[in-house]
Amino acid sequence: MRTDRASHGNAVVTAAKQRFWNIITALHDRHYGIGQEPAVQPEPEAPDAPTVPAAHYLIGEAGFPNYGDELIAREWVKYLAQIDPETPVVLDCMCSGPAAAYLYGLHPRVMSVDTVAQLAQNNYLDLLRETGKSEGGVPVALLAERLHAQLADAGQAPRYAAGIQLFANHIKDCHVIGGGYMHSEWSAGLSRLAAAQWAQQQDIPAVVSGVGLEPLTAGDAAYVHDVALAITAFSCRDQQSATAVDPKHDLVDLAPDDCFVNALSGVYRDDTADLPDTMLCIQSDLTDDKQAVLRHVMDVFDHWHVPQAAPIGVVECIPRDSIDTMEALRAHGYTPVLFPLQHLIDFGFPARPGQRWLSTRYHPHLLAAARGCSGSYIVVKPGYYDVKHQAVLRMGSRWTQTAIGQPIPEPGAGFADPEVRYQYRDRIRTQVAPIYGEPPATAR
Repeated sequence: MRTDRASHGNAVVTAAKQRFWNIITALHDRHYGIGQEPAVQPEPEAPDAPTVPAAHYLIGEAGFPNYGDELIAREWVKYLAQIDPETPVVLDCMCSGPAAAYLYGLHPRVMSVDTVAQLAQNNYLDLLRETGKSEGGVPVALLAERLHAQLADAGQAPRYAAGIQLFANHIKDCHVIGGGYMHSEWSAGLSRLAAAQWAQQQDIPAVVSGVGLEPLTAGDAAYVHDVALAITAFSCRDQQSATAVDPKHDLVDLAPDDCFVNALSGVYRDDTADLPDTMLCIQSDLTDDKQAVLRHVMDVFDHWHVPQAAPIGVVECIPRDSIDTMEALRAHGYTPVLFPLQHLIDFGFPARPGQRWLSTRYHPHLLAAARGCSGSYIVVKPGYYDVKHQAVLRMGSRWTQTAIGQPIPEPGAGFADPEVRYQYRDRIRTQVAPIYGEPPATAR
């Protein structure tokens, strides 16, 4: 009996392998125009073949890593673990390997892929080559057209055939989660919205939640408007993005940041006794003159009368992004205390009431202000980061802006009502209820 079972199992495996390679050969030959398309052997019914479950499909930008993108992805996966732990969750992002490690243990059936992200990026690079460019913007409508064709026919992108088949055949919904990774200066990222549009066209409900889309060209805004018209629900986290996509304000919801989906439960560090009173988050990316920013930081700390040798907490959202910041603080007589990205993930965000913060980054501003911390923010990339910080002010921060060469203000207060996070949680969950169901009744 055991021998018969083993022989039967080997036969099933052999047949499955043969079917797989027949399909791959057909896709390869069709893609390269080699001869006639070979006939694919009909698939015999495997005895007791398990049913492949349909998954919740998230599209985001976790894994790079960058703290805000990790935070949003983790919070959505935590929510799905709470309300639907039996349904698989697939996160599609550019760096799916690191993302899998960041999400490990948050959901019993979570996995990560890079299908849509890689297709979008490769299409962008291909169109640059075809137009003789080395860099620059590509109209998102062109990228979307190519992505739609690939999702409809895996033979147009055979390296990603398995991922395309998963997306086309084994998902129950598509959710583009929030963040600032989609805009006209990176139209490859923006074109990921086309996956949600295509899914909805196949009667797979799709939503977009809490995205920041600026800067956005008029042509790209028109395409995003078409996406918003086509799918089940669409929200932006800042007023400028919402207005660009929906000038009449009757299609796109203005929403809180997606990080509030669980009311920030478990986001902050529990042990706060040893946290410095003064905290700093200064980025190197998207900054024209980092040294000028650091000189301004020292001017701000002097104006705030931060004592010499005082500990300064340095929050690092991208690994190794704070080396020159640490050196500048030491040179000025301060004692920097580094909170690297992995520390933020493992132990929580290091904010507590009573701190003063200075930040160029969006999510540190948002989380610290929501915790009741006072502070100021610096805009390093007008047209991008000013939009982000204005969104935080709309959500409740009362921090002041400090600019190089301008009089230095006193730090502004944090959220007047920290309990607003529960209202934000309920609004976000209600928006995605068409795909995830009515949110559970949750006490504060």
